[in-house]
Amino acid sequence: MCLLFFFMAFNNTIFDSTKDTLLITAVGGAEQIPFVTLYAVLPASCLFLFLFSVSSKRYSRRRVFNWTVCLFMGFFALFAHVLYPNRAALHNDKFAAWASQVLPQGLQALGHVVHQWTFTLFYVLSELWGDVILSLNFWVLANETTDHKDAIVLYPLFGLGANVAQFVSGQILRNVKQFSGHLSYDSQLKFLVNLTIGVAACILGLHHWLDGKFVRPKVLAQEKAKKEAQAALAESGQKEEKKSFWENAKVLLSSPALQCLAVVALAQGITTNLVEVAWKASLREKFGDPRLYSAFMGSVSSALGLCTGAAMIVSPTIFLKCSWRQVASVNPFLMLYGGMVFFLSMIFGTPSMQAGIILAGTSLYIFGRASKFSLLKPAEEMVYITLDENSRRSGKAAIDVVGSQVGKSLSSILQQVFLIFGQGRIRRTYPMMAVLLFVVGMVWVEAVKKLSFYRSESAEKTELRAIKET
Repeated sequence: MCLLFFFMAFNNTIFDSTKDTLLITAVGGAEQIPFVTLYAVLPASCLFLFLFSVSSKRYSRRRVFNWTVCLFMGFFALFAHVLYPNRAALHNDKFAAWASQVLPQGLQALGHVVHQWTFTLFYVLSELWGDVILSLNFWVLANETTDHKDAIVLYPLFGLGANVAQFVSGQILRNVKQFSGHLSYDSQLKFLVNLTIGVAACILGLHHWLDGKFVRPKVLAQEKAKKEAQAALAESGQKEEKKSFWENAKVLLSSPALQCLAVVALAQGITTNLVEVAWKASLREKFGDPRLYSAFMGSVSSALGLCTGAAMIVSPTIFLKCSWRQVASVNPFLMLYGGMVFFLSMIFGTPSMQAGIILAGTSLYIFGRASKFSLLKPAEEMVYITLDENSRRSGKAAIDVVGSQVGKSLSSILQQVFLIFGQGRIRRTYPMMAVLLFVVGMVWVEAVKKLSFYRSESAEKTELRAIKET
């Protein structure tokens, strides 16, 4: 499982850094992020959730997973070898000139999003890789292969593979010139995408082995038990009740635990989006060249891998020494108070403080993501694993794939309003973004507090015993 997480996170780091490099160093800069998130990423997430739900009912999870990975990698190969080299012909300059005249100052970034549509597509597919492959498919497999009593120890340690992957991929991004032997970003992009295609082949092979070794026997046993139960019902003259889609949706919506998890996902998406947009806007001022920006993001990814890896090593001890609520509150408190300090430095800082502001934003980005993956994410999975199968699968798919993107989209809507008032200049929106961050951060803290009440005392005792035995 650690090796599988390594491969998935390796590709995710490459895609994540590349999508930012393409979009932020292009015309329009970081101001495009709110528009891409709302008008491209969110609809794509909803479409995927629908297709995932339909295909999961008709085909095996292994087949759906294979199709999904092949779809992603097919697009990335097409982008690197066809779309990006021909971007000058594919991006219509006449449309760009028309949009700049028609759209108001605060919506100019929307025109750039449409004009640079190939970059937008790459951004969308890169975002979905993290949500669909890394967050959804891996943790669904982990929930099916891990016992509840072992989860508190194993879940934080699963991420060690991902942290090693972040460090390795970060070093590759930082030194891609030496690895690829080319100076142009076009050649570097082809090298990176070809590398991820090879890693994707490893993902498919390892997932196939894990599914056949651990998941299939369990599924066959469950199917056998289900058939025996249906036969018993038939003999007794009773009919098995089948719930419709809307009945299942009603059950999910009425679950207090899923409601709180949804609020956590929304708040996490909003606060992260606010901080990252402001941070990446400051990065563009210093690293305008895509090669410099990509190299810097490689250094950040390596630092993030080391920091998150260290946090995951000590996280089982943290779960043992602290309550679930205390552990789950680390990330919201960090994003709330750290984010406020960062925005205040952006608002009242001077040009001479640019290096310090970038360092503060980079530190918040690293520690925020480290605490999310080492503490908050395992804490959420400990809630999911106690739910019934329908809530665990359907609820997790809805929250992980759509919930976080809805949060980012809500943030994007408000940022678009802020940009209109700020006449298209993102620096003028920082005071409004700071107020929004504070409000959402307080809601996030309250949601974690309520979610802790739905954690049964028996589950806490079982997890503590599992840690002590280990």
